[in-house]
Amino acid sequence: ELFMISRMARVLLGLNRVIMNNSNKITVAGGAAPKKQPGLGAWLQKGVKMSDNKTLATVVVKAAACDEGETNGQSETNGKATQATAAKAKSAAAKKHTEDGSTPTRKMARKSTKPDTFEAAPAKKAKKAIGPGPDRSHEKKHWAAGRLRVVGVDEAGRGPLAGPVVAAACFVPQDCVIDCVNDSKQLTEEGREEIYEELMANKDIEFGVCIIDQDRIDEINILECTMEAMTKSANDIPNVDWVLIDGNRVPKPLEGRAEAIVKGDAKNVSIAAASIIAKVTRDRMMVEIDREYPMYGFAAHKGYGTKAHMAAVEKYGPCKYHRKTFAPIKHMDLSKWPDCYK
Repeated sequence: ELFMISRMARVLLGLNRVIMNNSNKITVAGGAAPKKQPGLGAWLQKGVKMSDNKTLATVVVKAAACDEGETNGQSETNGKATQATAAKAKSAAAKKHTEDGSTPTRKMARKSTKPDTFEAAPAKKAKKAIGPGPDRSHEKKHWAAGRLRVVGVDEAGRGPLAGPVVAAACFVPQDCVIDCVNDSKQLTEEGREEIYEELMANKDIEFGVCIIDQDRIDEINILECTMEAMTKSANDIPNVDWVLIDGNRVPKPLEGRAEAIVKGDAKNVSIAAASIIAKVTRDRMMVEIDREYPMYGFAAHKGYGTKAHMAAVEKYGPCKYHRKTFAPIKHMDLSKWPDCYK
């Protein structure tokens, strides 16, 4: 009974409580319902300063942007146009940055295009000469020691897949001057031909040439053939006092009367002249071979393993001028092309 009386008393006290909310009063008898929390529109109507509430300002801006986008599609178009203009300006700035000689960005540097075809590349231009060019400093040391007939020796054709290896030796007298003589690899094909004709026309210049074909190369390997060709070409010149060899190795038959000069064709006049004689002699031979087997393009690549040459070997098989011990020919089933051994 006491519990029930206490509960009823609390109810009566609650009903008689008066709650003030602005000017509205809620009584036991009932009255005006309490107002809901004002929404965004109510805040705007009352003139609330948006700067006083950053969260509210953000909502208003987003809402305004959505309303504007729904009612007017022109805003989106203008935005895209603005982005396109910015992209063009960035591209132009990057292009100007590269033209000024600066390093391109990572994205720009990796941009590349794939060629439509894989045709044989045009003939390479001659390399730019490095340094002052060949001279006669090596020969002068031997002249001072009484060795007056000093010859230079070089070879051409160690690397190709077809054709011979050619070595040449050249003796250039002390008072003989050859204009523009240089390492044959530093010259264009026309330049080599011109100097070659000049060397051949000079009666004071002596030279020797040795040619070893592909069959001999397959028999004893290219290194031994190169040493053999160098020795024979040097021995073709009479009364030689000393031999200057291009490279890092002296053939055994010439040991004791020869020295090796690394990159000698770019350092010594006699070796440079020998390199031109060897290179032009071999190139002319490859042109003749091309007339016999035009499908391989020997006149263009001179037997080296270019893409065009490799494609021709794959299509037609090797011919008799190909070196059977050189890859990839040595890995092929040569029984399919018996004519390659004739």
